Amino acid sequence: MHGQSVMWPVLVRASEVQVPAPLQVIARGGFAMGVLAYVRYEPPSPLCYEELCFMPCLVEARAAGRRRRGYFVARMYVDSEASLAGGREIWGLPKSLARFTRHGSRVEVSADDGSELTLELGRVGPGLRSRTRATTLQSVEGCVVRFRGDFRARVAPTSVRVARFTSAHPAWRGFPGAVRLPRPGLALTDFDAVMQEPERLG
Repeated sequence: MHGQSVMWPVLVRASEVQVPAPLQVIARGGFAMGVLAYVRYEPPSPLCYEELCFMPCLVEARAAGRRRRGYFVARMYVDSEASLAGGREIWGLPKSLARFTRHGSRVEVSADDGSELTLELGRVGPGLRSRTRATTLQSVEGCVVRFRGDFRARVAPTSVRVARFTSAHPAWRGFPGAVRLPRPGLALTDFDAVMQEPERLG
C-alpha cells in the first residue's frame, strides 16, 4: 500500500475504555495511550480509499503461549466497500462506511453510524525517512487476531485539531474527554506499507 497518514496521540481514561476478552487494557496512572489516525491510500496501492481509525488504547493478551501487545481498534471508517469487507472478514477490524470530504487542510467525515468529525490538519514540518511498524490486536469470537503493517515513510511533526465531533456510538466512549497531548502529531508522507497476513493466535 502507498499513501499519506496523520497520527495524533491522546490520553484516554482507562475507566472509559472497554475491550473484549481476552484483551486487557494497558494503562498507567489511570490513563491509556490512544491514537486517532487519518489515512489516504493512493496509487499504486491495489485499493485507493480514505480511512479514519480510533484506537483508544494499547492492549495485551496471552495467546499461543506468549504475551502479545498491540493497539485495539475501537472504530474504523472507510469509503471503500472492498476495504470494508476485507477488514471485517480477514483482519477482524470494526470497519464502517463513511464519506470523506476535503476542503484544503480540512477533512470532514460523515459515517453511516451517525458519527460526524471534522479534522484540521496543520503544515508538515521537516522529517526523516524512517521505518516503523503498527500492530493491532482484536478479539473475534474469543480468538486473538494479530495484524501487523510494516511502513517506510518520511516521518515529520504536524498538528491536528478536531474542529467538530458528534457520535452516539459506544466505541467512541472516552474520546470526548480524552486529554490532547502537547506534543504534535506525526505525519507519514509518501509511505510504502506491507500489510502482513493476520495471525489467529487462539
